Amino acid sequence: MATTSGSEDVGVPQGAGGGPPVFPILEELDAIAATGGDPAEVAAAQFRFVMAQIRGNALPFFEELREGRPILRTAVATLVSRFRDVEEILHREAVFSVSPYLPRMTGVIGPFVLSQDLTPGYDHDISVMRLVVRREDLARVGDIVSRHAGAIVDGLFRGGGPVEIVQALTRKVPVRLADEYFGFSAADDAEMLGWARSCFREFFINLLNDPAVRTPAVAAGAEMRARLDAVLAGRRSGEGGAGDDVLGRLLCLQAAGDGARLDDEGICRTLMGLVVGMVETTSQAAVQALLVLFSRPELLARAAAAAATDDDDLLADLVFEALRFSPINPMVVRVAGEDYRLGAGEPHETLIPRGTTVFALTWSAMFDPRVLEAPEAFRPGRPDYHYLHFATGFHACFGRYVSRVQIPQILKPLLRLKGLRPAGAPEYDGTFPDGLMVAADV
Repeated sequence: MATTSGSEDVGVPQGAGGGPPVFPILEELDAIAATGGDPAEVAAAQFRFVMAQIRGNALPFFEELREGRPILRTAVATLVSRFRDVEEILHREAVFSVSPYLPRMTGVIGPFVLSQDLTPGYDHDISVMRLVVRREDLARVGDIVSRHAGAIVDGLFRGGGPVEIVQALTRKVPVRLADEYFGFSAADDAEMLGWARSCFREFFINLLNDPAVRTPAVAAGAEMRARLDAVLAGRRSGEGGAGDDVLGRLLCLQAAGDGARLDDEGICRTLMGLVVGMVETTSQAAVQALLVLFSRPELLARAAAAAATDDDDLLADLVFEALRFSPINPMVVRVAGEDYRLGAGEPHETLIPRGTTVFALTWSAMFDPRVLEAPEAFRPGRPDYHYLHFATGFHACFGRYVSRVQIPQILKPLLRLKGLRPAGAPEYDGTFPDGLMVAADV
């Protein structure tokens, strides 16, 4: 089984003469701590090593963790790798706080619900969001996405090809959905894309609080708020009408004046949070799923057949199983609000002290053979709870239902093309796919 770096997952090696298993990656991590020296420098070196393994050697690293040290404490964070333990963390909302995200979000867009613990404020805001982003809208979302994706793909291949699909398709379509469904647009697409990337990088990637990452995000947040203030003023003056989009529904609730309302600050942070959380994740997921399908021709053929016959359920199953092998996010971050015994009653039971930062490794969990049958096999249609792309619990991704529709529908018109194939290696801006050339027989 290939990892994202192309290395082979050959299992945890046995010791000499069939003795106890050896864990060379974990031994290398231990060697960093054994060097001594300044504790801050050691912690930083261990963090860099862990992140390098996740980015380039994930599945072998995760297997060593699950088999050797399922709950691994380091100076920076505690890594949790087995499915049941990750699931336990995500469902113990009152113990494992989402507070690591709060300062990064608050200084940019405000306390969006993903950064709020289970407080009355969270309950209120999430309830309002459920009133305005409705499950019954999914067919409408699908229509918007498929209309724009189809038109873009038709236009791209009018001249033959190869063509670039990240900037033109996978990032563009979510911006169109933000406009038509959420009611939030920028002066031009490039502006919205810049805002989304800067903010997402600060919220979810800037684990070491690098000011060089934070500064452009703060600027983007201010620009987004100024834009939304102008949009709100236009709506209230009758420009464009109320509209049956998310913004229009928020304004209707606000005008009703009861408890199911947000003030202008709440409306703005909600729309900004929804859009920031959608644009880059959708694009990255579409690209990474496509790359997995490209690497397995028989699966690409199955996806192409599902797209050609409008079997949207099978297409979604194929896409999200592909993402299990290359997810957009390998983990979620939590902080223990109290002392807690994780894995109680198991041999690896571990006390997590209050204040500990925890990396719940959702990618590793999705390859845990204790829960998933033959996790190394590509099996679309696994039970939904086996997939932790959107985490789980109260803080599961709010946009997960929209994403399950949007990501496959972006890829569908591409997959309908005869002979779809990569025409070059993907390009990246940090962790974000930034360019991918594809060709087809048109």
